[in-house]
Amino acid sequence: MRITYVTQTRFPIQKAHGKQISEVCAALASDGHDVTLLCPSISNTIKEDAFSYYDIPRAFSIEYLPHFDATLFWWIPGKLHFLINMHYYCKALRSYFEVHETDVIYVRSRALLRMLLLTKKPVVFEVHTLPHKPSRRFVKLCNQCRLVVCLTSPMRGVLLSWGVQPERTIVAHDGVDVERFQRLPTILHAREKWHIPLNVPVVGYVGSLVTRGDMEKGVRELLEAYALLLERNIPFFGWIVGGPCDWVKKLQKEAVKLGISDRVTFEGAIRSEDVPSALVTCDILIYPAPKSDHPYFRRDTSPLKLFEYLAVGRPIVCADLPPVRDVVTEDHVYFCAPGDPEALAWSISYVLNHPQEAAKKVRTAKELAHKYHWKRRMKKVFEAVSCVPLVP
Repeated sequence: MRITYVTQTRFPIQKAHGKQISEVCAALASDGHDVTLLCPSISNTIKEDAFSYYDIPRAFSIEYLPHFDATLFWWIPGKLHFLINMHYYCKALRSYFEVHETDVIYVRSRALLRMLLLTKKPVVFEVHTLPHKPSRRFVKLCNQCRLVVCLTSPMRGVLLSWGVQPERTIVAHDGVDVERFQRLPTILHAREKWHIPLNVPVVGYVGSLVTRGDMEKGVRELLEAYALLLERNIPFFGWIVGGPCDWVKKLQKEAVKLGISDRVTFEGAIRSEDVPSALVTCDILIYPAPKSDHPYFRRDTSPLKLFEYLAVGRPIVCADLPPVRDVVTEDHVYFCAPGDPEALAWSISYVLNHPQEAAKKVRTAKELAHKYHWKRRMKKVFEAVSCVPLVP
C-alpha cells in the first residue's frame, strides 16, 4: 500500500513527536508499505538527516515541500510564523496531491485535517489532542476520515460522547522498537560511559522535562523526592536526562535550593541512539507527573518513555494516571500518586528494599513491551483501515 504521512512540523525536531512520527513511518515500511513522509520546508537548526538523528533504518522516503518560510524574515512577527507557514504549506500540499497518487494519507495534525480531506483520498487521523470543548466541525471532520486512531481509551470515550462514529475509531497506544533493547551494554559499561557513580543506586528519569511548551512533567516533584531520600539517609544518585536546555538550568537551580545538587546530575538532551544505554545506567526508572486536572495528564498522555522503560528491564515507579492505567498495571510498575513527592520517595525506597519483588515486575514488564511493538501497533491500525466501511 502507498501511504503518505503528512506532518506540519520541521523535521527532524528535538521534541518527542518527531521520534514518534519516525517510528510510525519505519514500522509501516517494515511491514512492506511504500511510505513517504511529507514535511514543510522550515528553517531548522538540526542539520543532521532524520534517519541518523532518530536512529532508524532508511526504509521510507522523506520529501520537503518547497514553500514560503516566514521564519527567514526578521520583520515578520514570530506569532505569525505558524499561520503564514501553514497557509503556504497547505498550498504546496494541494499541488502535491494533484499530481501524486497515494492509497492512504496518514496525519496527526488537526490543523491539516480539513485540507487533506478535500483531496478525496482516504485519511487516517491519529489524534494526540482534542479541542478544549465539543466541536461539531471537529466531529464532522473525524467522521469523514477513514479511521480515527486514539492514543488512549479515555480519549476515545470523549470522542464517542461528542458523536464520532465508534466504527471509525480504535485505540492504539504509542509503542517501542523492542529490537533496540535486545543488545544492551552492561550497567558497568553504561555508567562508565555517562560518568555515573558505580557504588550507589541510580534513580533516573529519561525524557523531556516539559510538554506543550512549558507544561512541567513532574521532574520538580522528583527532585523533592530526592531531597526526602537524602533527609532519610537512603543511598541514591539522581540522574535526569532530557531537555530543553532552559529547563535544565531552571531545575538545576531548584536542586541547589533543595540541597541536593551534589546528589543529582542533569545530562540534558541526548541522541536517540544513546537512550538505551542511558536507561541501562539506572537501577530504578521514574515516570513522575504533577498533580493536575489538565486533559494531557487525565486523558491524552501516552508517553514514549514509559514504553522504553518497559523494554529495558528496570523497575519502574510510575505516576498513577488514568491513561497510564490503560497500558500498565501493578503487575508491571509501582504506582504512586501524581504530584506527591512523599509518595514518590516512599515508592523508591520500597523498590530498593524489595529487589526480588521488583525483579518479578521487571520480567512481566519486558513481556508486555512486546505487545506494544511499533510494528504490531501499525499492523493493528491498518487491519482496522481495511475493515472500516467507506465514508459515504
